Amino acid sequence: MLVATKIYSINEIVPVSGNYICVPCGYVQYFEAGDKFIECLACLAGTLYGPAGFQSPADEFWQFVG
Repeated sequence: MLVATKIYSINEIVPVSGNYICVPCGYVQYFEAGDKFIECLACLAGTLYGPAGFQSPADEFWQFVG
């Protein structure tokens, strides 16, 4: 069972195909189950150029929305 409040980081395996929201900026991206999460293409969360508090690949910021 997928818990909607679980937040994922870069390189974690996508558990369920669907739309995921970037918590810092609100960008929504579709991911396929089995793929790995990537940095946010809008705000670059998960990279050195991301927003404060979300500048490491280990930071969790992708949340399932459906």
